[in-house]
Amino acid sequence: MDRRTPWLEDAMTYPDRDPVHPDPAPGPDRPEPLPQPPFPDPVPTPDPRPVPTPDPVPNPPGPDPVPGEPGPGPLS
Repeated sequence: MDRRTPWLEDAMTYPDRDPVHPDPAPGPDRPEPLPQPPFPDPVPTPDPRPVPTPDPVPNPPGPDPVPGEPGPGPLS
């Protein structure tokens, strides 16, 4: 006794078809499908390398010493 059903026979003959949800052929009541837009570009992944930090900026020099006064020196 052959237990195969028509949809199973079709699935075995045409394995790339979906027997449950077949795509109907275009016809007078079903126009050609519209072209789909391309997939958007994937989101770029962040760069795993560490970002280099800039060298620290040295402090600007202090004010010019006033003539006749002692300059900076060790604090006592």
